Amino acid sequence: MYFKNSLIILVLFILCCQPVEIISPAEIDNSIFNKLSINAKDKIININYKSIFSKENIEDQINNPPINIIQSWASENINNFGNQNKFVINILDASIKKKEIENTEAKKYEDKFIFLYEVFFLVEYELFDDDDYLLANTTVESSRSTTSNKYISLNESELIINDLLNNALKDFTSETESLLKIYMSEYL
Repeated sequence: MYFKNSLIILVLFILCCQPVEIISPAEIDNSIFNKLSINAKDKIININYKSIFSKENIEDQINNPPINIIQSWASENINNFGNQNKFVINILDASIKKKEIENTEAKKYEDKFIFLYEVFFLVEYELFDDDDYLLANTTVESSRSTTSNKYISLNESELIINDLLNNALKDFTSETESLLKIYMSEYL
């Protein structure tokens, strides 16, 4: 009896002491994205986006919200050079939402509801001369979404959100680069 109880305790101890693998979320590295240069003496980043607190908006629940990501990207990856002009970056929207939706493709034993994550970026670029005359402007809009099961770990949820934010930023930078080449090519 003593041997049996000792064996059970030993097995439980071994099982309880197994390491739990926690995958740390990937940080968004701005250095992997292309750098853009604009002929302007000054670069100004205006944050015109005010987060709307609602049941679906999860910006306040994540470590690195989209507004910080887009602001960091703009300050690190858009370089200004020259001795005239002013380049203004207006961040109009940088939101992330999490909605519970019905899983229309669910099989018999699968969850009937899933989560839909959506990221949306909207940024306006304006180039002014020294007399505040608008030389060129463009607006870049990008959105991306993904889904996940309703019952997942917090770590999995964080990985899904970070991957979504990283892919949304890739889409946004690509769109920014192509639109700046179209509308501000003579100033790049």
